[in-house]
Amino acid sequence: MLKKNKNISVFKPFDFKNQFVNFTQEQLHMKENVNNFFIHALNDTSIKLELPIPPHKKTVNDFFIVTDGLAKRQVGIRSYEIHKNELLIVPRLHVSTTDNYSDDINGFYCHFSDDFLGDRALLTEWNFNTTTTNKIRVDCSVFKRVVTLLTIMNNLYKEGFHKNKNLLEHYLRTVIVEINLKDKKKLHSNINKKQEITTAYIKLINTNLNKRYSIKQIADILNLSPNHLNKTIKSHVGKSAQEVYTEIIIQEAKVLLLQTSKDIGEIAFDLGFNDLSYFSKFFKKSTDLTPIAYRKMIEKYH
Repeated sequence: MLKKNKNISVFKPFDFKNQFVNFTQEQLHMKENVNNFFIHALNDTSIKLELPIPPHKKTVNDFFIVTDGLAKRQVGIRSYEIHKNELLIVPRLHVSTTDNYSDDINGFYCHFSDDFLGDRALLTEWNFNTTTTNKIRVDCSVFKRVVTLLTIMNNLYKEGFHKNKNLLEHYLRTVIVEINLKDKKKLHSNINKKQEITTAYIKLINTNLNKRYSIKQIADILNLSPNHLNKTIKSHVGKSAQEVYTEIIIQEAKVLLLQTSKDIGEIAFDLGFNDLSYFSKFFKKSTDLTPIAYRKMIEKYH
C-alpha cells in the first residue's frame, strides 16, 4: 500500500509562466524575479497567455482588475465574471482557473509573494477579504487611484525590477491598503452565520483532503446536524454539501494530475481513496474522463 501524502504540489510562478505564458526575447529578464513579483497589462499583446488555464495552485497571491471588457475565472468552487471596476483576489495555494477574456479586455494582472509584500498584518487583512467572496466591486474614486498606481507599477516593472524593487513594494502596499480600507467595513458587517458555516465547511475539507470524511462526520465536527449543514450550504452556494465536497476533491485531483508526475494510484491515495478503480469511476462521473484521459488531454501544458 502506498503511503498517504498530505502535501499537494503547487506551481512556483517561474514554472507556471514557463508553461502558460510565452515571453518575447525582450521579456526574458522577467523570469528572474517572477517568483516574487509580476505585473502586466491585460491588453499587452506581447504577453501571450494560453487560455483556458486548467485548475492549478500557485505559491503567490494574485489579483486581477478589469478596466474594460470581461474575464471569466474560477476560485475554488466559485465562478466569477469580472467586469469593469471589479477586482478578483486569489490568495496563495488556492485552486483557480482562467477560462477566457473578451476581445476588448483591459486592466491589470499582478502577483506577489508573501515575502515581497513584507507586511503580515496587511496580508492577513487582504486574505480576509476572500472569506465571503473573491470579487470586489471598487468605488469609482478608489478604482481610479488603484489603476493609476498599477499603471505606474507596470511601467516601473518594465524599466527594471531590481532597480525599482523598493518603489514597487511601496506602491503595492498602497494598492492593498486602498482596497482593504474600501472593503473592510462592508465585509465585517455582511458576514452572517450561513457564510461562517460555509467557510468552515470548505476549510475543513481543504485541510483534510486525505481523510474522506462523510457529511455526517463533518457535521459532527462543526456541531451541526447533517440536515442543517446541507440546507445551509445549499442556500448559500446553490449546491448540496456533497456536491461541494465532490467538486473540491475533483479540483484537487486535476491540480495533482497537472502539476505533479505522480501516478494515478499515488494521487488516489493522496485524496483518501484506497481503491484506484473507485477513484477512476469517481473522477469520470464528474468529468466524463478517466484520470489517465484527463492527464493526456492536458499534456500540452507540460
